[in-house]
Amino acid sequence: MPRTLTNNFGLSFVNETALGTPDTTNWKRLEPNALSTFGATITTVPRAPLSPNRQALKGSVTDLDSAVSFTADATRDSVRDFAEALVFATGINTDVSNLATTAAATTADEYSVAALTAAQADKFEIDTLIYISGYTSSANNGLKVVDADIATAATEISVVENLVDETAPASARLSFAGYQISAATSVTWTWNGSTKQATLNATGKGTVLSALGLTPGQIVHIGSQTAAGVSQRAFENLAANDMFGHCRVVSISTDDVIFDDVDAALQFTDGTDPATAVDILFGEFFRNVETTDSEFLERSVHFEGQFIGLDTGGANMYQYAKGNFLNTVGFDLPLTNKSEITFDFIGTDTENPVSAGSRKTGASAAVTPVTTTAFNTSADIARLRIAETDDDGITTDFKSLNLSITNNVSPEKVLGTLGAKFMNAGNFGVTVTAQLVFTNAEVINKIRANETVRMTFVIKNDNGTVAVNIPSMTLGDGSLNLPVNESILINTTGTAFKDATLNTSIGLSVSPTPLL
Repeated sequence: MPRTLTNNFGLSFVNETALGTPDTTNWKRLEPNALSTFGATITTVPRAPLSPNRQALKGSVTDLDSAVSFTADATRDSVRDFAEALVFATGINTDVSNLATTAAATTADEYSVAALTAAQADKFEIDTLIYISGYTSSANNGLKVVDADIATAATEISVVENLVDETAPASARLSFAGYQISAATSVTWTWNGSTKQATLNATGKGTVLSALGLTPGQIVHIGSQTAAGVSQRAFENLAANDMFGHCRVVSISTDDVIFDDVDAALQFTDGTDPATAVDILFGEFFRNVETTDSEFLERSVHFEGQFIGLDTGGANMYQYAKGNFLNTVGFDLPLTNKSEITFDFIGTDTENPVSAGSRKTGASAAVTPVTTTAFNTSADIARLRIAETDDDGITTDFKSLNLSITNNVSPEKVLGTLGAKFMNAGNFGVTVTAQLVFTNAEVINKIRANETVRMTFVIKNDNGTVAVNIPSMTLGDGSLNLPVNESILINTTGTAFKDATLNTSIGLSVSPTPLL
């Protein structure tokens, strides 16, 4: 009899157009490290009548619970795959990220893409930044500046830089990456040491950046880097391009963008007008919103499990878990290791395995993820800190960190339906469990006083950057570990709540650009 091995199991997914109904396009393969659950758990209740037989009789199937749970390495792809399903909101700039590009051309210095929608074309304006990866020629990869407004249905995006003729490999991708304020524009950066906020001023550019998707709560990066990894197109304090780094958007007006949570190198007023342009790097943004918000989205997911050689004659079989809501996500940053994410979905049903002839439409064309470099916890952490609301740092020395996010999903069952007919999402919750090196007594003080703090961590590698911001939370626990011949450690938990200004519990910023 045929059998199928765990190591040969294939897992793919697609977003659903309605609960239980898969889209027929945009299937994508996943790269799980382990699956703890895939499929239906069926409950059967036997008959047990009073009888001289003294035996149970055949019973009935009375219930079905469906779930998919797996762990994967934290990569840019794995983070963004289910970000909308996690926060129950439409992501910003997801439609202009990881676009397939088929060719680069020397003559017009342009990239070929599928015909752009009106919404996509609006994001590719003059001075928009894009990031290209996957080409064989290094001249065609990296950060580029769009040099022409792109029209709806256009199939080319032209750039300032010189390209070389090349048919793109299958893994070549083009992503929106931010905006470049040109050298001809008067742009200033002003640091306010009292409020611990910085203001970027350039006539009309606040309006432009907002139209391109820049959003309060988003983590951005000021300045970019050359191919050699040197800072460029940033601000100047004592030397050109010495003011660069991460910061968080507080508010946007016509001419100004105000930032807080500002990296140390940006905590100055620029000493002279930038001789070159200034790059504002940002990409996709995800955050939870109220159910009345126009961006609220109940994203459900369809999964395909592929069983190699299970069918008669050694053919493959396929099984589909449908109507899945993302219940919990665990983001783990262990010491000296790679980061992993655990996804737990609850669904309405898992169908019986089928042969290849009954495979779901589009599943055979599932694309392979391309931004798959795993984030590690030794070299890829750009920032990790807990700070007070006035931006005073409390601690940056973490031994471990686990971020847990839940949607408190529960299946709704009704008479006449095996499994769930509806899915219910409860309150959105964000909790942090961390172990810190005990370097600041303020941690204990904040726990005891139940004061509001915020936490930010930024991880980066050659595939881009992921920044997580919890704008308001309180700390708990506070117990100490005193290992012999080591630093004293403090255990703490964090519970997020709705931020009074941003109206969210978490912001997730995903950028395609590798950063300093």
